[in-house]
Amino acid sequence: MDKSTVLLKISGELACWTRPDQKVERVSYEVMTPSAARNILDAILWKPEMRWVVTRISVLRPIAFQAIRRNELQSKIAPGAVARWMADPTTYEPRAAGAGSDDATPRNTLALRNVGYIIEAYPHVYAPTAEDTPIKYQAMFNRRVEKGQCFHRPALGCREFAAHFEHPGIEDRPIAESRELGWMLYDVVFRDHGAANRPVFFKAALDAGVMVTDPAVVLTDAAQKEEVMACSYKR
Repeated sequence: MDKSTVLLKISGELACWTRPDQKVERVSYEVMTPSAARNILDAILWKPEMRWVVTRISVLRPIAFQAIRRNELQSKIAPGAVARWMADPTTYEPRAAGAGSDDATPRNTLALRNVGYIIEAYPHVYAPTAEDTPIKYQAMFNRRVEKGQCFHRPALGCREFAAHFEHPGIEDRPIAESRELGWMLYDVVFRDHGAANRPVFFKAALDAGVMVTDPAVVLTDAAQKEEVMACSYKR
């Protein structure tokens, strides 16, 4: 384990990390994706000088699904409409997803229920100095977790599936289960100058309740790995 490694336990009642091959109905991956884990860490601590690199995800609770059916809006709210509402709140018109709304449609979600994970990661500093080190960000992160601080509430795939986060305890152990998980989204490479963003996938597997996500291990293409490590989607 790297000396700047952080460990974070997250849990929640429902979670859904939608598989990209499902076009209409949401079907979750069996385990949280590395990019989802990174975004949870970002919700607690993010700085433009670094990015989190997720190396392992431990599954603490049995993998179980729950089907949910709910009404959702078919249309999208345009940024221009939001700007008008902010300028003049009296023009705001709420959109209903139920009660006979013409803009509503029922959709199914196959979500995970009663989830718990331990995320293991380290801060990758783009240009480290004597004062700007991985240990610095590790300490900042641990202090924020202890105080329950976050920039925004971490979510388990969908914003309405809020995540509880804390330091793991000695009683937290991964489940005794191993299985192949197939191809899984690793992350998205965000490109500048209008170029199309590119998703990166890896062959995921669960070994005694632990999924290895270290890019040095699971990303076999050297150029692809370098591109992922150099990318910060908020820079």
